[in-house]
Order: sequence, then structure tokens, then C-alpha cells
Amino acid sequence: MRMEEFAEEVLKEVTEKAGDRLSVQTVSANKNNGVTLTGITASKQDGKGGCCIYLENYYKGYCDGQITLDWVAEDVYGKLMEHSGDLDGVDMKVLWDWEAAKDCIHAKLINREMNQELLKRVPYREFLDLAVVYYVTVGGLSEGVNGAFTVSDQNMEAWRKDENALYQMAVSNMRLDGKPVFENMEEIIRSMMPEGIPDFTFGIPKFRSYVLTNPKKVFGAVELLDRSVLKKISNELEGDFIVLPSSLHESIIIPADGSVSYQELADIVTDINRNMVSIVERLSDHVYLYEREKGVLRIAA
Repeated sequence: MRMEEFAEEVLKEVTEKAGDRLSVQTVSANKNNGVTLTGITASKQDGKGGCCIYLENYYKGYCDGQITLDWVAEDVYGKLMEHSGDLDGVDMKVLWDWEAAKDCIHAKLINREMNQELLKRVPYREFLDLAVVYYVTVGGLSEGVNGAFTVSDQNMEAWRKDENALYQMAVSNMRLDGKPVFENMEEIIRSMMPEGIPDFTFGIPKFRSYVLTNPKKVFGAVELLDRSVLKKISNELEGDFIVLPSSLHESIIIPADGSVSYQELADIVTDINRNMVSIVERLSDHVYLYEREKGVLRIAA
């Protein structure tokens, strides 16, 4: 059974279970790096919607013979009902009113080459081999539920603002959530070790390395846009440093002491991206160098 057929079968059973309580439909969601996911979403009779349940993991489990179609439909229906009120208190004014939206504007970094189709529809600016794109967060969601909408060209027209206004507001809003997180990698790994095994060092890098992310640790690679943060790190490390783009959510920082070549590091990043990072969260196969004297971040390899 193909994914499209699977989704239609699940939709049919969920529709029967929902009756007149929910109006359900299948949707295709365009995610980062050109990934398209298939999901089922629902709205109540008053037109307010809830969450979207993506089917890819269900489909894999079904194809592997681990779960049945009936079980999938029951689980999806249960989650749709559980979250049917998630948007009840949401004020969507942010999507067309700049005064309501401006304090909710945030930026994130994505791979420019892998998101060419997306970039045709949204405001962005180039940054190294990446693109800075924007999203607006909404309030009033149920506890534990996050809501964010990618800023589109249509939003820009409604707000009557240009991309530069978006960038300035997003950078300004970066520090509203708190200071960036800059932690020693070895300390992070050791904190995850079982007690009583102090000499267990498997996985700890042979060179000094640090993790840079934002307080929420979501789209934390965006901290690379804050020049004051990069300058502070260079002062703390007393020199130039190399940035390994670990994912959309964080960067790995290592001192540029010449102990490892840029190309060797780029090969490591590429290997990790292919084998350990999901395609949706990949940022870049390149490595970057921050030059302390010039105060510039550039592609090193």
C-alpha cells in the first residue's frame, strides 16, 4: 500500500469515528529542506482547528507489520480529539496586524540551496551559504503546545513592511528570551554519564568544544547572527574559532588552533549530517571560521 492510499484509509476510519464532532482532512505540509509530510488535521464545527497528526511514523510501523490500520486510526482520532481545543484561545491578529506581530517576530537559519522552493514564497536574506527566514509565534495555545507560522510574502503585504524591518525586529527580539547558551561539550557529556563511572570518556571530543544555542534550544543556530555573541566567545577563547553547524538548533564551537584541518572538520560534519541528523534538521555541510580581528564569520571549508 502506497503512502497516499494509507492516508486515505486512515482518513476514512477517522472520519467515521469523529462523526459530526470534527471535520477531518488530509494535508501535505512542506517542511525544512524540501521535506513534505502527510498528515491528518481536524477542525470543529465552529471552524477552529487543532493539531496536525503526521502519518510517516505510523506508515513505517504499518509496513513493518508492527501496527494495524485500525490501531493507527484509533490513535490518530484520540490525539485529534485530545488537541481539538488547542487553538480556541489563539488570536490570529498577528498574521495581519504589525503592532500585534512585531514583538512575536523571530528568525531562524536554514540551508539556502535545499530550500529554494520555500524561498520563492517568503522574505529572506542570505547569510553565508544559509538563508535567514522568519516566523511569528502566537499566544493563547493550550499548555505545552507551541504555535508558530512562517512569515510569507502575504504577511509582509498585510503588515506593509519590508524584509529589513523584519530582520531588525527579529534580532531585537532575540534577547527577550534571555542570554544565549554557551556550554562546554565535555561538561555536557559528563553530566549525562551514569554516576560511579567518572573515567568513562567514550564520545568526548579530543579537542575543546562548546555548544552554542538559544535559551529555548529551538532554532538556536540563529545565535550566529548576533555579532556581540560571537565577539564575546572569541574573547573568552582568546582567538579565532571554528563553527560546526550541528543542526538548526545548535552550533558546535571549537578554538581555531590548527589541530584539525578545516576540510577534515567539514568531512566530519557531512558524515554526521548523513548518519545522525534528520534531513529536516540539517543546516549545512560547511564549517565556518570567526576571525577575531576582523569580527567576521566566513565559510572555511
